[in-house]
Amino acid sequence: MPLIPDYPKKQIWAVGGGKGGTGKTVVAASIGILLAKAGKRVIIIDADLGGANLHTCLGIRHPSTTIADFLLKKVNSLNELLLDTPIKNLRLISGANDFLTIANIPFAQKQKLMRYIKNLDSDYVILDLGAGTSFNVLDLFLMSDFNILVAMPEPTSVENVYRFIKSVILRRLNNSLNNSRFQDIFRLAAEARGNESIKTLYDLLERVEQMDSSIASDLKKKVNTFSLKLIMNQIKENDNITLGSSIKDITKKYLGVDLDYSGYIPYDEKVSESIKMFKPLVIEYPNCSASLCMNLTMKRLLNSSKPFNGEEIKNEKA
Repeated sequence: MPLIPDYPKKQIWAVGGGKGGTGKTVVAASIGILLAKAGKRVIIIDADLGGANLHTCLGIRHPSTTIADFLLKKVNSLNELLLDTPIKNLRLISGANDFLTIANIPFAQKQKLMRYIKNLDSDYVILDLGAGTSFNVLDLFLMSDFNILVAMPEPTSVENVYRFIKSVILRRLNNSLNNSRFQDIFRLAAEARGNESIKTLYDLLERVEQMDSSIASDLKKKVNTFSLKLIMNQIKENDNITLGSSIKDITKKYLGVDLDYSGYIPYDEKVSESIKMFKPLVIEYPNCSASLCMNLTMKRLLNSSKPFNGEEIKNEKA
């Protein structure tokens, strides 16, 4: 593992991407494990409210408590939900998958949950987010210090991760405005269809500029300071390695956001084998191609200083 920076405060990392089935839960679990193995105190939270499965990637078959206990007021704090895992320094707050209403918690409950997450005592808190672009998912993503996206080299996944990036940016800007004058503009930007649609973020900022130049300037600063990390998962062909760079270019062109292509994880049958065995991938198969690339990608996440093109992972694996 690379030298991990000593941050002055707890770091909250969110792992999302819009589409389900991209392997983000395995990625989130691996990130938590690698940080814990480096001696950091880590809490990993299954924030997929309604479809939890993170515990299976950490070797826990039947969590004794879940986040539903907090949301349904059976416990008073998230600290009461912390479960030990087989990995030293790593604790889990399991998600809920048996309450239909949990996936659509009201605003007040969401605010309470976010407040308690921020107050957890740990060096790192890792959030494994659910699929989709609901406000609950977007707001949990935005509350984080470090934003990681996971996508697969498939058209639906690429489309979904782009839509997720657009949605999270619009949510970030809209939250900062809190001004009803601009709601129609944001609605058109979100719909992105029809003759009056706003197809790029530059179009949106131009419309706002026409109404209030100072507000437009503030929004541009929020876009320029927004940092996202992209991991491509389940790569099967060498040609797919550059897809992350293409997504990066498109995101910059149409959304104005700098997306850091941090690495890729190859397709590896050891991933599904580890899940079936209820064993963490990077612990059970530390030398498989997926684990090796996860370690190298983690190095990039922690110490990114130059653009990633895929060659450095191939060179280091060799």
